[in-house]
Amino acid sequence: MQTKVLIIAIIKKGDAVLMRKKPNGSPPYKETWYLFGAEATPDMPPDEALKAHVKRQTGIDITIERRLSWDSEIKHDLDGVKKFFIYLDVMCEYAGGELTLSSGIEKLEWIETNNLKNYDLVPPSVEVFKKLGYL
Repeated sequence: MQTKVLIIAIIKKGDAVLMRKKPNGSPPYKETWYLFGAEATPDMPPDEALKAHVKRQTGIDITIERRLSWDSEIKHDLDGVKKFFIYLDVMCEYAGGELTLSSGIEKLEWIETNNLKNYDLVPPSVEVFKKLGYL
């Protein structure tokens, strides 16, 4: 089984977290809200990969505040192949820029942490929010 390592950004702005919603019908979790994750590769330091990925997907700049924890799951990737995912959770702060939708994202929304329970979140996001005491 292949392994995929993703650096997951919990992007804060005040008491809100930036979340994205994929277009209806997008796998692997359909019509749910996600955090942002960049794949770790040997050609770029993880912090830089995460900053570049968030900039491409949202148009904003972030600073990395601290590394939090890790989680994992086995699921089918976008290519339909079942893989072992390792998530490295990183607390980030909004640093500037205007939110801009990129392809593959239906909505971007700053969600107050006390309102996260009202959104259909992907299981890995639920896990990290529980660890942070948001859920």
